[in-house]
Amino acid sequence: MTTISLQRTHGGAVSMLPRHGYPTSDPVQSPYRIPGTASFHELAASLGVQQLVRTFGPAFPHMRILRDLVIPMPAACPVRTARIDAVIVCETGVYLFEIKAWRNAFVYRKNSDQAPPRWFLRLHGCSRAREVSDPALQGGRKTTQLRSLLPDDLRLQYFVLLPCEGVELEGVMPAAIVTHQDLSYIARLARNNGRTARSYPLLNADAIERTVQLLVDIQGELTIDDHMHNCREGREGREGREGALALTTQ
Repeated sequence: MTTISLQRTHGGAVSMLPRHGYPTSDPVQSPYRIPGTASFHELAASLGVQQLVRTFGPAFPHMRILRDLVIPMPAACPVRTARIDAVIVCETGVYLFEIKAWRNAFVYRKNSDQAPPRWFLRLHGCSRAREVSDPALQGGRKTTQLRSLLPDDLRLQYFVLLPCEGVELEGVMPAAIVTHQDLSYIARLARNNGRTARSYPLLNADAIERTVQLLVDIQGELTIDDHMHNCREGREGREGREGALALTTQ
């Protein structure tokens, strides 16, 4: 099993061994998501990848993990690229993980018949909550796009991983939202369902490597910097449209 990061050189996207020395305990001090810098997210992502290695590794000896996969999105999307924090490629298929740096909080939703659910975090011991973006909706868009770029006979599943301590989920949360305590069960389920279901063929070591290369090829020349630039452009464009709409309604 190998954990690799995707970086760009002059020759294109390549697979590299990860840096060493990431902390093994919960390093994230922010109770919510990224507070304006990448450091909290990167520490949480590193912690999440360590947890994935520990839980999926024993079940899948030929597993590969790709970090920070950047994929192109359809032209109609406000952000032209998407970033996937961790991608597991193993015997039973491809598993995508969005990793959130949430900790010491209760995660819940407010549902509406007329609008998508709204997501909230409430710190333990506090009465006020903070609204956050819907990670299930974000992941669904990424999964749909990547599904269109991969062979139809390849299993593809998406999860939101909350690797930090003190996270409690509302009981009716989607099954794709998991904490580090759920990972052992998810790994066993992936192994057992993948080996008993007839819908998708199992991947041998060569097929796993070909799938990894296909994902690297999909990223191509795209980088994290490209994605961050696209996010800024998308945010500025959205703010401009909202400002113009406000002027027309005054």
